[in-house]
Amino acid sequence: MIIKERPVITWLLNTEISDFGKGVAFVRPMNPLNYEILNDELFKLKEIRLKEPEWGLPQLVMPSFKKVMEKSIPAFHNLFPSLLEEFSKIDKSGILIFPDDTLVYGFVDGQLYIWDFVEQSNYSQLVYSGEYVVVNGESQFHITESILYDENLFGVTTIKERLDLIEQRCRFIVLYEAVKKYVKVETVIIPKGTFKDIEGTPLEYVEKKKVINQSGQEVLVMDSKWFKKIINDNDIPVRGFFRMQNKKNDKGEWFKELIFVEPFIRHGYHRDAKIEDE
Repeated sequence: MIIKERPVITWLLNTEISDFGKGVAFVRPMNPLNYEILNDELFKLKEIRLKEPEWGLPQLVMPSFKKVMEKSIPAFHNLFPSLLEEFSKIDKSGILIFPDDTLVYGFVDGQLYIWDFVEQSNYSQLVYSGEYVVVNGESQFHITESILYDENLFGVTTIKERLDLIEQRCRFIVLYEAVKKYVKVETVIIPKGTFKDIEGTPLEYVEKKKVINQSGQEVLVMDSKWFKKIINDNDIPVRGFFRMQNKKNDKGEWFKELIFVEPFIRHGYHRDAKIEDE
């Protein structure tokens, strides 16, 4: 798997860039009115960026982690309104990486704000932006109508399909943040350059078992294999203790002898997690 550089991520995380970063633009719309609308949406994101929110590391969600999220839907489905409020109180924001697009998001005033950038030819191009909220148990996404009806932005799909796609993305973000906070998971950071698999770690990807990070910054990977393998790379002090040690005498006969093991430092451990399938 190759994580290529994405201009919108470089721009968001590099505050030394005063204006828009190279390669940050918007998809050319069919409706001329949408040029100004999309441009305004980019400027809104620019203003937010100048406030230097805590974006955190760009986050790549592996297919196996998505399955864990799907299993968590019943637990969080009715909590979406309270989750929106909860994440708003801490101004939660982030950047999610998908194969063909990048989602930039933030929670404010009980709503989720989202910017969807498609990645093409070394450009991050804004497709749409809007606000997601749940009112009386019903999901609502506020988007400019002319944007929603623009076929250059969404392709030849029905309006319902477009709304369903957008809502699916928004609900994914809310569920993702909920699982990260309330489900015990561990993560792995892929540094700049090439990260190859380490024997015994959960990064056992099908595609040659390696991740190549060419994004220009560290990337946080969420993979449900962390549920199946527990990895602790910290130094663990172990107190001295007695134990029965197997030994062999001069005749080649085995016997046990009580010995004392001096205190030592254990350098982490890898073991299978005790977890049920369901």
